[in-house]
Amino acid sequence: MQDNPVIAIGLPVALAVIMVGIGLSLTLADFRAQARTPRATIIGTLGQVLVVPAIGIAVALLMDLPPIMAMGLVLVAACPGGSTSNLVTYLARGNVALSIILTVVASLVVIVTLPGWMDVAGRLLPDAAGLEVTVPLGQTFGLLVGVILVPVAIGMVIRAKAPALAATLERGMSALGALVLILAIAAVAVDLGGEIVDMVVATGPAVLVFNLAVILVGGALAWIARIDRASQLALAVEYGIKNSTLGLVIALTVVGDEEFAVPAAVYSIVMYLTAVIVIAIGRRIMAVDATSPAATSPAAPAR
Repeated sequence: MQDNPVIAIGLPVALAVIMVGIGLSLTLADFRAQARTPRATIIGTLGQVLVVPAIGIAVALLMDLPPIMAMGLVLVAACPGGSTSNLVTYLARGNVALSIILTVVASLVVIVTLPGWMDVAGRLLPDAAGLEVTVPLGQTFGLLVGVILVPVAIGMVIRAKAPALAATLERGMSALGALVLILAIAAVAVDLGGEIVDMVVATGPAVLVFNLAVILVGGALAWIARIDRASQLALAVEYGIKNSTLGLVIALTVVGDEEFAVPAAVYSIVMYLTAVIVIAIGRRIMAVDATSPAATSPAAPAR
């Protein structure tokens, strides 16, 4: 699989381009605005890089996944939210600005946390220590810097220097991301042949349980923290819509194991299905809020 140019070269390059697209939507003012009211950003980021991977390990243990599949699920859990989460948040009428900030901040933080979680999973999951699958710290760190940190910075520079060009380029990034994801999943399926069906059956239930769990946890943490409803939706979506492309890049180019990549490929499908449900629920909730007496009644006069 590492000899496949689509995987070895095209997938990392495409991921870097997608991250440039995220950078195109950001300015330093966005970070300053969130810094003034940081509670949602702090909760969202800590949850993504600490709580969500822990849930991934717990689900892998409870569902008794085979070691290679369990490690693959934790890899997905340790990945940040993906650029698609921004679109889903928009469609669900959530806080899009918060979603974008969380995507970027978590993407930068996982440069450090993702290799650490894979090491923890290797120690906690039964029989995982005996696997030949390892996620080398140095190589993974270098990859994450190359496909996340640098591209986001490039996108922000373009936005600052040429806003019109940034707006034009940004429109095509989501389509590119979807195309790359489809090609990568197809490559995994072709390479595994008939084994792919058994692997999907083995990982599908665990992937679905994990996806639903993190969506609910994201919303619940935001609710407990008394964050507004639009931001609750943003956190729920950000926890559930993962950067599966990053998981596939690590599994297929750094590790070079197709079985390791299966949970990321399956998650890529499942998260879009649950996203439709979240969008429908979010739009209904926000519509009800908009017509509630508190939202429609005039403000009380100042005293």
